[in-house]
Amino acid sequence: MSQDLNHKTRRMEILRAEPSVRKLVGPDGATAWFGLGAMVLQFALAFLAVRLPWWGNLLLAAFAGAFVMHAINCVVHECTHNLIFRRPRDNKAFALLITLPSLLPSAVAFRHYHRLHHSSFGVRGMDSDVASRWEVRNVGRHPFRKLLWLLLLPISYAALHPLFVRRRLPIDSWLLANIGSIALVWAAMLWFAGWPAVAYLLVSTYLSVGPHPVGAHILQEHIAFDGGNGMASYYGPINLISVNLGYHLEHHDLPNVAGRRLPQLRRLAPQFYSDHYRHPSRTLGLWHFVTNPGIGLDSRPITDIDVPTQA
Repeated sequence: MSQDLNHKTRRMEILRAEPSVRKLVGPDGATAWFGLGAMVLQFALAFLAVRLPWWGNLLLAAFAGAFVMHAINCVVHECTHNLIFRRPRDNKAFALLITLPSLLPSAVAFRHYHRLHHSSFGVRGMDSDVASRWEVRNVGRHPFRKLLWLLLLPISYAALHPLFVRRRLPIDSWLLANIGSIALVWAAMLWFAGWPAVAYLLVSTYLSVGPHPVGAHILQEHIAFDGGNGMASYYGPINLISVNLGYHLEHHDLPNVAGRRLPQLRRLAPQFYSDHYRHPSRTLGLWHFVTNPGIGLDSRPITDIDVPTQA
């Protein structure tokens, strides 16, 4: 497989070969109802968790909460690309609303860093998905160290990697609103439901981007399990709750196509996707990452350049 995957070139080739793909471009407002439903369900499950023993709380988070939180995260991903409403500010506001059950002020930061991920894919110092040099060096290919890294993935993904991105997250009214709204939810949950509900929400959030089948997408999307170009898709059942996030090569080719329409893109232009690597399973992906000595954090295209810091 070629190591070169220029999405701008592929986009032009796809549109030239299949002009009907242009009809897929644009937001999909129906996804908003899915996001609202997931948010309400997560809060309802948090109140249910109050009645459970501690081990029941953990099981509920692992077998329900992580999946619901993953669905919410995927709707936020759609908001980041302005694929739910036409106006960016409406997408920003909706992302702030539906991430309330996460108990983390992540919506604004995700939008900032994820858009950089698309514009500077694989560039260390600009793409927060790329592991730092010391991270790559210390984790290496050893199964235990990779397992430990996987357990700490939510911390490195959300807090550590952004520290190495030179284009800093601006402190503006959106970020302050994100922090303020999350603080209010913390206070409300502690007052009306108590620590068991808060624990359920936090564990669900942790698993949704960590050592869990739904968290595996962070590894599978760009770590080259096949030794290829670091761009792979997944067409399994988790797409039913992830707004087709598994159609990841398709998404990078045309990021202005809403997730619900990505299967149509693949059907309209199959010649551009049939030969590319696909993951058969999210769960097996976690296992292969940990146990395969040929896979490391640097098993992906990485560009090391001196990127000027934003003024």
